[in-house]
Amino acid sequence: MQIVNIPVEKYFYTKDGTVIKHLGELPEALRNMSPETFAHHVDEYKNDFHDWIKDVFELSTLARKIRNIKRKEDMAKHVFIEIFS
Repeated sequence: MQIVNIPVEKYFYTKDGTVIKHLGELPEALRNMSPETFAHHVDEYKNDFHDWIKDVFELSTLARKIRNIKRKEDMAKHVFIEIFS
């Protein structure tokens, strides 16, 4: 999968101030993210990473795969495999 650059206004800004500028940065950002920050973006009612992937990159298949993932390590693995394989 090709890494797509997006405009600044579509960057993902996490609760702790981390800025994710493209999908290729997401796996590492997830691995380094605190559990509290992850929980702010993913809970039983929402998944901000799913929404970002679906709406900004229009990758509905990947978005569907991570929609119900509740562990940041599992999400990082799925995104990494999808992007870099």
